[in-house]
Amino acid sequence: MTIPELTHKNHFQFGYNNIPFNFRKTPDDKWFVRYGSCERPPLNFHDECLATAKLIRSKTNQSLHVMFSGGVDSEVALRSFYESEIPVEAAILRYKSDLNIHDVSWAIVICDKFNIPYRIYELDLLDFWNHNANQFAELTYCPSPQLLPTMWLIDQIPGYPIMGSGECFLVKERPDDYVPGVSPYLKSDWMLWEKEKIAAWYRHFIIRNREGCPGFFQYTPEIMLSFLQDPFVQNLIQDKIVGKLTTESSKFKIYQQHFDLIERPKYTGFEKVKTEDANYREQLLKKFAYANEIFKTSTDALQKMLTNEH
Repeated sequence: MTIPELTHKNHFQFGYNNIPFNFRKTPDDKWFVRYGSCERPPLNFHDECLATAKLIRSKTNQSLHVMFSGGVDSEVALRSFYESEIPVEAAILRYKSDLNIHDVSWAIVICDKFNIPYRIYELDLLDFWNHNANQFAELTYCPSPQLLPTMWLIDQIPGYPIMGSGECFLVKERPDDYVPGVSPYLKSDWMLWEKEKIAAWYRHFIIRNREGCPGFFQYTPEIMLSFLQDPFVQNLIQDKIVGKLTTESSKFKIYQQHFDLIERPKYTGFEKVKTEDANYREQLLKKFAYANEIFKTSTDALQKMLTNEH
């Protein structure tokens, strides 16, 4: 199978049984990931985001389309092209009956603020889940209903799709019986979690043999290392900020150091279809229960990998 270039020189590799870019064949296959090494010292996170946008532009002659959910991750990706003066269009997914009206509203506000052109793609979410979503799930071994509409959107976009995903999701290791606010705050390792289900987006691009960027924030080793070396992130993983268990709750503060972001409520876009989501998720988890692994890399090992010190 031909693998399109989905990160710079396909430095981000994933697969099973230590074979990159293969697909799961049995429940016993072991999920793994690894990353390439930087070709130069990383810039600060803001400048590395802009450098990533410029690198992506240099890789393709196609029109660029950032899939803009209205969240801060995709906004940072979109703003990286805007601030680099690279023509780009925002692709906004709107569900029938305005199920994700909050996300769509924020996306339009940001696009209007910076005069970024956008196109709205309409999807009847419930009809999609009932009739078409399974074909995407089957091909990509995806156990999450919420990832499947994004695959549909990828197929609608002309040119080169860019997803504001792939951020370093760092998690503090803790005992299973740990209770936030009750248990003692123990010093422990921080790990990068790479979820097998999220890689379903990458698998979709591979199946379609589609050029694109499924993970802006892991497109190069440099952008990953710049995030890891950010002073705020370093304070987190060195336990200088007590009480945080993941980077998720601090992501807005991390990004806001580098981009002038407007704080907004956190929505998934699926709040109004919780029952349908839960029912479909149960079906998918039964079918792909074995395709929901997490590969964990310590931040020390990650830094060595990214700097080629291992």
